[in-house]
Amino acid sequence: MTRVLIWATHLQTDILALALHLDRCRDIALMVVTPDRDIYLHEPCALARRFAAPLLDRNHPATAGLARDFAADVVVADNHVPPKGMAPRLFYMWHGMGWKARSALDLKVFYHQVRQLTGHDPRDPNPCFRAQCYGPTDRAWRVRNWGLPASACVPIGMCFADLLLDPPYAREDLAGHYRIDVARRKTVLLAITWHYGGIFAQKPGLGRMLRSLIGRSAAQCEDIVFLDRIIARVGSSGANLLICLHDRHRYDPAFLTMVEQRARAHDFIEIRFKNEHPDNMADLLVADVMISNLSSFLAYHYLLRRPALHILPADPDSARIERQMMLFSRIRLRRGLARGAAWMLDPHDTGGPIVRTPDEAMRALDAALDDPQSGREPTGRWLEKHIPMLDGKACERFRQAIVEFCAAG
Repeated sequence: MTRVLIWATHLQTDILALALHLDRCRDIALMVVTPDRDIYLHEPCALARRFAAPLLDRNHPATAGLARDFAADVVVADNHVPPKGMAPRLFYMWHGMGWKARSALDLKVFYHQVRQLTGHDPRDPNPCFRAQCYGPTDRAWRVRNWGLPASACVPIGMCFADLLLDPPYAREDLAGHYRIDVARRKTVLLAITWHYGGIFAQKPGLGRMLRSLIGRSAAQCEDIVFLDRIIARVGSSGANLLICLHDRHRYDPAFLTMVEQRARAHDFIEIRFKNEHPDNMADLLVADVMISNLSSFLAYHYLLRRPALHILPADPDSARIERQMMLFSRIRLRRGLARGAAWMLDPHDTGGPIVRTPDEAMRALDAALDDPQSGREPTGRWLEKHIPMLDGKACERFRQAIVEFCAAG
């Protein structure tokens, strides 16, 4: 019996799919730790698929002791590395397959945390660290740019694909979980990553100058124009606008005020924050079209072969890319990254049309709503290139890799 501790950033996507699979495996003893446990328990996935394993809230004062007493052989984490003493081994997962590269500072913290947990630097071949890889692209990146040994990078595929393509509920089951009418109206999903503070990246220099003159950054002004155009077009087409965001605290307050004011004014708009609605599988199932500024959420949407529009949040050929970062999950800072350090994937390498202006977005959105099959070919090409092992067996491959990892010593 292999003892596995799941240490989830949020119980969703890949780590959720893996946890649900391991929960049914007779050779696995499982414990799952997640933030906001009670919120998750009211989500559609939790109601459809109950865990037999203990499910603990990461923020509860008793959780750390219970997790250590569980005496796991390995801990599986998808972003935040757990503290020392949780397990002698770490199997690390991607936190979504996207375009943005992890910063040098993030990697420095990651190396330190892995050493604290396992006693080994993950860049050195050792028996205590493995990393899951979706396919050839991210595996090459982990080896070349993260400095991880190729032997530690295990090609597994996308666990969430197993769950999303065979979900425990259907779109028609979700009507009661949304304010908007997801059963009878088409839904446009606007997924905005927090790494730019809003929809578009702030331009260095100009943004600061405009903020001092008119109280808003150039990017915020651009965001307002873009969002108002999207709202008008979605409303005139008789569709919903579902706005999916990361944890509320990660966004600039001025950006949130702008978005929430507009949502209150229209009954066809709904906003969802990751920490308040962790089951984003439901959001994917109700979405007919996705618009995003290169959030990794796009790769999951591609699995359904539905149209996606890609906002370039900044000129990808610019010498420096503006990004937002957070210290201790509380302090928002802006920093410029050299172009070569900003991207893991070429931002032009997408599974659908790229839009740079509101006019381009309106034309592409009209085309996507008119032809729901238009996403099949571009999303299929992207997935074949970057995540080729879509055979419904990724979770089982992960289980086998965990068992072999722990048995090796």
